[in-house]
Amino acid sequence: MAQLDYLIIGQGLAGSLLAWRLMQRGCRVVVVDNGYRNSSSIVAAGLINPVTGKRLAKTVGVDHYLPEARACYRELGQLLGEELLLDKPMLRLFHSEQEREQWQRRREETGYHPYLGEIVEADALPAPLVASHGGGWQRQTAYLRTMPVLHGLRDWLEGQGGYLQGDFHYDELRLTGTGVAWREIEACGVIFCEGYRARENPWFGWLPFQPAKGEFLTLRSDAPLPDLIINSGRWLMPRGNGLYRAGASYDHQQLDESPSGEAREMLLAALTTFLSPAPEFEVVAQQAGVRPTTSDRHPFVGAHPQQPQLMICNGFGSKGSLLIPWHVARFVDHLLQGRALPQTADIHRFVWGGDG
Repeated sequence: MAQLDYLIIGQGLAGSLLAWRLMQRGCRVVVVDNGYRNSSSIVAAGLINPVTGKRLAKTVGVDHYLPEARACYRELGQLLGEELLLDKPMLRLFHSEQEREQWQRRREETGYHPYLGEIVEADALPAPLVASHGGGWQRQTAYLRTMPVLHGLRDWLEGQGGYLQGDFHYDELRLTGTGVAWREIEACGVIFCEGYRARENPWFGWLPFQPAKGEFLTLRSDAPLPDLIINSGRWLMPRGNGLYRAGASYDHQQLDESPSGEAREMLLAALTTFLSPAPEFEVVAQQAGVRPTTSDRHPFVGAHPQQPQLMICNGFGSKGSLLIPWHVARFVDHLLQGRALPQTADIHRFVWGGDG
């Protein structure tokens, strides 16, 4: 039997970065994945935006998360030989005078200075953008080229003998006195990075996931649109060569990976609310995935309360590109050096409510 330190289930962004970081530290790791069939990472837009929502709230911890993410993707880009994180300015369009005033108030708060810029008046918006209350520049926004990350790390893992494509069935995992056994593999522990499917996990299904289906469109247009991310509740992001991505939808009811006509029409209609005249777009692709969001909007990281050889690193939701590098680094330090996990991520905050 192959002897490992860790068996990782799922080669989404969390599982990929976790495996890479552990192997950098000398661990023997194998990642098992079913070819991205249920991965939300494979359809993620990779958008990094430090200030979000109607309240213009700064992501808690972003002052730590963002530098870690930038350093991680820069280092990974050097390994894979391509640029992975692309900075792109974002213009947020205001829907009301109240939103505009909220922007002004936030800009006066010291913690928001690095992320919120000046207001753009309605008559100064770059064509063909329209917003009667103007907009504001958001700073330090970017997007991650998720597909090159996942495919590049899969190839790297294969080269290290650390990747197996296939289906993982829970009933095939055996707990041993020293760890776990699965097929011909023995490991000190298994780490589940399986996205929203973790709700079906017999050891971690008690965690309060609140998954949400998300869809986005890949569009093509010959129109001279501004080279920036447009945020008007829905967003439009340039990807080069006349291609754009438009997103995203949120659906907590229909949890599947099938694109829907309703989401397609909603996203196309949203573009007409802030582009005038709206250019003609060709829909090149429509993709759907289910985000592993959580009840308190913080990830689930740590060991099972009764079976410490069973672990989880999951629940990063729609902000995974920003959150995962920092949390993976803390998890690796926890595993290898015994450092405490962040309280906001440690699953033991829910042990009282779980059936363990």
